Amino acid sequence: MRAIVQLRGEVNLDYDLEETLRLLNLGRVNHCTFVPETDAYEGMVQRVAEVTAFGEPSEEVVAELITRRGQPTKGNEDIDDEWVASETEYGSVDELAAALVAEETTLQEAGLRPTLRLHPPRGGHDGIKKSRTNGGALGAHENDAIDELLYSMR
Repeated sequence: MRAIVQLRGEVNLDYDLEETLRLLNLGRVNHCTFVPETDAYEGMVQRVAEVTAFGEPSEEVVAELITRRGQPTKGNEDIDDEWVASETEYGSVDELAAALVAEETTLQEAGLRPTLRLHPPRGGHDGIKKSRTNGGALGAHENDAIDELLYSMR
């Protein structure tokens, strides 16, 4: 599973790029979504690499994001172990996060909105005009770098 976070706005973007962001359920800056690692999604992720950050998150960070930023599709309840046990087939937020990382379910199948609205990163971005290889925050994040970004945006 990949986490994708939109870091740049949509002003002066190519129509195809805007459409790809829409198909990925990313409509605003600091929104995050999780997608499976399939060939179709890989092409979409590579297309939006100039405005997003992406990588493979850990279960702990996914559980933290679901707890803090997850929203049910119906109602306005807090997401906790109690809600997950009553509304899904999983017993806790940690089990749901493990299933998401293993690509056994999606946020929508679990009764959550497909997009997580994140806070701007605490301490600021590394730069949203440069790719990760040039010292910025855009593009592929290897190892724990996406975890650090997502945790700072919790």
